[in-house]
Amino acid sequence: MKNKKTQNLEFGDFIRKTRHKLNIGLREFASKVGISATYISKMEVGEYAAPKEENIKKMADILKVNADKLLAMADKISSDVKEKINTEPKLYAAFLRRVKPADLEKFMKELEAEKNDGKRS
Repeated sequence: MKNKKTQNLEFGDFIRKTRHKLNIGLREFASKVGISATYISKMEVGEYAAPKEENIKKMADILKVNADKLLAMADKISSDVKEKINTEPKLYAAFLRRVKPADLEKFMKELEAEKNDGKRS
């Protein structure tokens, strides 16, 4: 398990590198997210923790990355997922403890194939 400082640094470093790849300046990014450039700067070097879910989702949209992946990097989970888990906590906990990543990957590919088949109809 990573300590908070390491996790903050990894999250911030990912944000900074992705932002740079897209040629998005610090002030521009901060303005789009709706938080201060100082906060973003300190977050990117691991001094500050990741912001709240709403802002992480904005960051994901701006950086064109998966919001759930970005939330996970920040050790957070989307509120809609939490709500779903809270409806049947024993069931979801048992499922998550037993399912293998390979099974999930196969399932996701099947869902994607079904989604694509539906678009062609």
